[in-house]
Amino acid sequence: MRTGEDFDFESFKNEAMAGLSSGKKMTGSDGVLAPMMKHFLESMMAGELNHHLSESKLNGFANRK
Repeated sequence: MRTGEDFDFESFKNEAMAGLSSGKKMTGSDGVLAPMMKHFLESMMAGELNHHLSESKLNGFANRK
């Protein structure tokens, strides 16, 4: 899955079921849940960053080094 792309749950579900049926691990970096966890974590981090930047802007703090 590429960054910035919407998560296709149906595609994930089909791939996960096929992976589990073939004996693939459920967890871990190569497990069937890895793509969903990756998307979930990236979405949370992006939301946190957006919130932080918008809150700083509203409080009058410039985004600078």
